[in-house]
Amino acid sequence: MKSPNETFAVLAPNLVVSGNLVSEGNIHVDGTVEGDVQTGHLTIGASGVVKGRVFGREVKISGRVVGSITACELVLEESAVIEGDIHYQSLSVARGARMNGNCQFSEADLDITVLSGKKPAAKAEDTLAFGDAAMEASATQKPASRAKAAPST
Repeated sequence: MKSPNETFAVLAPNLVVSGNLVSEGNIHVDGTVEGDVQTGHLTIGASGVVKGRVFGREVKISGRVVGSITACELVLEESAVIEGDIHYQSLSVARGARMNGNCQFSEADLDITVLSGKKPAAKAEDTLAFGDAAMEASATQKPASRAKAAPST
């Protein structure tokens, strides 16, 4: 079985995902995500858009994020457009990158596991998970009851 850091998910430019993404591996976004993203390594390509919060250890952005970013290591390429607050331990900003929000440095470890923390089962339905995170999410969800009450006459 592959380790979480060896797993890789790519969202193509014509793909729109509505919902949260959680992965311990790598995610590359060239399409649009309308929801929060939590992963170990995230790359948002030049055509990529995330409309939601971003949580990650290593985050590299060439596209657009409309929402807050919490990252241990954040790299903003020259075509990056950020509309939201940034919380980081390490930040690199290329000339031409645009940010509209507050930047806050943190020496302490940042909580990048917000989405995968213990949650009520009802919330798990809104999350798409990849790799080992998918196995854990499916194991913690309650099976749906399929029995129906017989109609009374």
